[in-house]
Amino acid sequence: MASELSSHRASSPSIEDILAGDDDELRRIIDELSQDGPPPAPPPAPPPSIPQHIIAAHTVLNVPVGASHEHIKKAYRTSIAAWHPDRFANADAEAHANANTRAREITSAYQTLKSFYGIA
Repeated sequence: MASELSSHRASSPSIEDILAGDDDELRRIIDELSQDGPPPAPPPAPPPSIPQHIIAAHTVLNVPVGASHEHIKKAYRTSIAAWHPDRFANADAEAHANANTRAREITSAYQTLKSFYGIA
């Protein structure tokens, strides 16, 4: 067994033997593998074209584009709870009207994202 191993070592070329050869492609691969650090990451894919009204709806709900369905629902519930007109029932007319407008914006944004992403 030891003789088989030593004969295998003797018959297999070393890295120096390979580098001394004429195979440029193999030399390039070895150079790439021996460099420090991982290979460079591929460039990021360009973002998909997202309609402006969808971006606006994300802004109203304060969620990033591509957020999960659960994250969108949670943001809607949190926002509508903070701006629901019933919370401003005892406030002055201007604050109540402002809350009413904001609640409509939040609901509209949520409905827009629901239809765009198909959230049930």
